Amino acid sequence: MNEVFSYESLVHALSGAVGSVTAMTVFFPLDTARLRLQVDENRKAKSTPAVLAEIVKEEGLGH
Repeated sequence: MNEVFSYESLVHALSGAVGSVTAMTVFFPLDTARLRLQVDENRKAKSTPAVLAEIVKEEGLGH
């Protein structure tokens, strides 16, 4: 039982959590932009920051 609650296990758990949060923060907006370009027939293909800016302008940041 001591092996489960060791410092090494804590470090691995924290690094996994930080990696997961980082991945979601980086890749979720990119996936959203890709999906919108595929589904919306009226949206023109532009650079990723331009597509993300349009989405934020149309729907807001918290939508």
